[in-house]
Amino acid sequence: MSSPSVVYRTCAVPRAGSEEAEYEDAAAVATEDWPVCAAVADGATESVFARAWAEHLARGLLDRGATTAEAFRDAIPDWRVEWRRRRGDRTEERPWYVAAKAAEGAFAALLGLSLHADGRWRAVSIGDCCLFQVRDEGLARSWPFEAPDTFTNRPALVPSRSDRSVPSPETASGTWQPQDTFLLATDAVAAWLLGGDSSEDAERPTGPPVAADWDEETFQRIVETARAEGALRNDDATLLVVHVPMRENIRK
Repeated sequence: MSSPSVVYRTCAVPRAGSEEAEYEDAAAVATEDWPVCAAVADGATESVFARAWAEHLARGLLDRGATTAEAFRDAIPDWRVEWRRRRGDRTEERPWYVAAKAAEGAFAALLGLSLHADGRWRAVSIGDCCLFQVRDEGLARSWPFEAPDTFTNRPALVPSRSDRSVPSPETASGTWQPQDTFLLATDAVAAWLLGGDSSEDAERPTGPPVAADWDEETFQRIVETARAEGALRNDDATLLVVHVPMRENIRK
């Protein structure tokens, strides 16, 4: 079996007025072998260690390849145990009010994608991150949201505490072809792209097919402009772009 010929880029812009250290999203990709795995996570701002929990979930999903509901549910207890092991000593070193907040646990939305060598893909999600599949310069799939007004202020979240229940993960599957591009976006970016106009005669085209071609600098510039115009909510903005180039020796 040939190795994956997948390229990716991570576009990330902290919310306006925040430092880079305050960025609370996470993105991770594993492209060395099949299946190729990618994930984005959005840490809940009101919780302590939001970014660390988001990073922990994104990396954990890749390590386990947990893109089915069963694999995801099986992985959650292990992720929580490892989280407690890593954070316990650090929490004791914090001021009492931080330790008290940390005791409530951390929360994050999570979206994972796996691309398989036989031309299939699978995705799993808890929360309001969104997956877009772009093919032939058009939007082939938007999941689990299809319109900007379907996002809410109370998304399902993955909690770090073992005594809190985990929402049931949503799953999706499909097929991919060479030249397809997958975009994994956190909620503010996803809602903005779904409400955008990608037509050629638009004054400032947006939308998933257009965003599939953005590099990091373009993404930052367009995000800052959209925020200034009130078109994009001021939140951490993350877009993970995964592209499968044309390659004749990819085995299906």
